[in-house]
Amino acid sequence: MSQAAKPLSEGDIAACNVLPAFEASLLFGATEDELADQVGWSRTALLEPDARVSGASTYKHMELMFEKPRYAEFVAAAVRAYDVKSLGVVGLACKTMPNIGVAMACHARYQKLTNRTATYQTELRADGLHIREQRDAPRLGSELISDYTLLVATRLLSLLSDAPIPVRAMYSRRARMPTKERALYEEKLGASVTTGSAFAELVLDPSILAFGVRKADAEMETYFRGVLENALPMLDETPKLIVSAQAVIRDQLQQGAPTLSKVAQVLGLGERTLQRRLGELGLGFQSLLDDTRKTLAEGYLKQPELTLAEVAYLLGFVEQASFFRAFRRWYGTTPQAFRTRL
Repeated sequence: MSQAAKPLSEGDIAACNVLPAFEASLLFGATEDELADQVGWSRTALLEPDARVSGASTYKHMELMFEKPRYAEFVAAAVRAYDVKSLGVVGLACKTMPNIGVAMACHARYQKLTNRTATYQTELRADGLHIREQRDAPRLGSELISDYTLLVATRLLSLLSDAPIPVRAMYSRRARMPTKERALYEEKLGASVTTGSAFAELVLDPSILAFGVRKADAEMETYFRGVLENALPMLDETPKLIVSAQAVIRDQLQQGAPTLSKVAQVLGLGERTLQRRLGELGLGFQSLLDDTRKTLAEGYLKQPELTLAEVAYLLGFVEQASFFRAFRRWYGTTPQAFRTRL
């Protein structure tokens, strides 16, 4: 399928992403005529199948609402209105994953199918699990959207999770935040909000990665992964089967080394079919698993805040000694010596 034939890969933002904010703004001072004139949104257009909006329009919308007297209450109401399907097919896919860590990896891989205005990086540090947003537009609406997005992320994680979300901190790109607004956000998060940060960031307790997903469904997970993989544009010449298999391996590693059977199941293939197709590409499953771990290991060791035990866990090794043996086989040295050279 060509990229032009993949509607999920086109445009900035799926309209379902902004509908909660549109409806909430009508309750807090905006009119439909005002939204149509200044933002370019109308309920009829947003409800059309496959409707999309521009990133710039979301910034205008936030700037418009920021001028209203009850902006903080508007944000809180819009965030409450979100549910998993507000992220479209990507959100529904996350709902089928076995745990929050895998759901977050699913969102990271496929998020651009429904929202291209920002990227997100997840990194484990000494003070917690950081979710960092990167957004280029240097304007007030962009900064407001960043804060709003982090609050929405917390809301969606709470809907997915079978346990309360342990938020440790939130960092805002805004230089200043009204006291009332900050107090409201801190109350909702149960954590401090710091302004003047270079990036918008949410810091969570790392234990969240192991939290189960309320509606986990292995059969639906397989279906959604197939849908999303078919929608992704190919960025290089790597065979699509290898890209897909490596993505599944990365998602599964924190539950231990995935088996050929498990990866085939997630890809919607028979075990023998996957083995045969990898063989046609000159690869065995074990070598693919090994190569994926090797690449990830180098990236993790560049993060000094990760202990070697944590790196071993992230790579799916039950024992740290097993990781050390594998690393010596890959690089001819120990992880610590490799890290020291870096």
